[in-house]
Amino acid sequence: MFLPKLIDEDIVRWLKEDIPYWDVTTVLLPETKKESKARIIAKQEGIIAGLPIVKRIFEFAGVNFVAKIKEGDKVSKKTVIATVIGDIKSLLQIERIALNVLGRLSGIATTTDKMVALARKHNPNIKICATRKVIPGFAKYDKYAITIGGGDTHRFNLSDMVLIKENHLRFFDSVSEAIQIAKEKTSFSKKIEIEVQNEEQALEATKSAADIVMLDNFPPVQAKIVAKKIKEINKNILVELSGNITLENIESFPLQYVDLISSGSLTHSVRNFDLTMLIE
Repeated sequence: MFLPKLIDEDIVRWLKEDIPYWDVTTVLLPETKKESKARIIAKQEGIIAGLPIVKRIFEFAGVNFVAKIKEGDKVSKKTVIATVIGDIKSLLQIERIALNVLGRLSGIATTTDKMVALARKHNPNIKICATRKVIPGFAKYDKYAITIGGGDTHRFNLSDMVLIKENHLRFFDSVSEAIQIAKEKTSFSKKIEIEVQNEEQALEATKSAADIVMLDNFPPVQAKIVAKKIKEINKNILVELSGNITLENIESFPLQYVDLISSGSLTHSVRNFDLTMLIE
């Protein structure tokens, strides 16, 4: 999925950050020509994401990486995810970067998988989406992990789609004017989404034929009422819910009446998947 060169550019940046001069601990180890072997082991249950990236990280350091599972597999605690063989100093110097990447991406995939499962009990066609609340410089990996967990990337960046938000609307006389100008000035290839704060704005956006209407921070009862009204006017408009939706509260929302749920919690506050690397 990723061009190897682009991953390599990131690896160089990560290594420069973590070893700006030299590793003052690893240099203490005795010189040895014997290769060392280690296992990467899951310390919890969940979905593993990031194996192709982590493989590239280890190989960049001259370490052989052999995955014992497939990308996207669900694993149990104590599952051996991969074995790595190489110079002990290289193993130890690259360990934390590799585990940080694998732990974050697997954490995102695991949380996404759980949220998808909860939502689809109520609506088998609903999409669970990421947001742009990602770590700068790491967005492509966060978004990738969302897809491994069964979610949707939403926008990759500001060039992907028009998304007229509350702060944009302050510079237009109305919702309908904002949508009209967007249609006039935007390429036919781009969808137009608008974030609304109340029922009046939602219905105005619907009648102005926005492609997607986002109900932002709507309480569950109000979201149900407004989502139904939107679909009665135009069933082809996608209805998106957003605003502090998490694993803990997602089932309180009217999932059967909406098409999309976007949740920043999938990336901005995700808990890392617990992993360890043990030298044999």
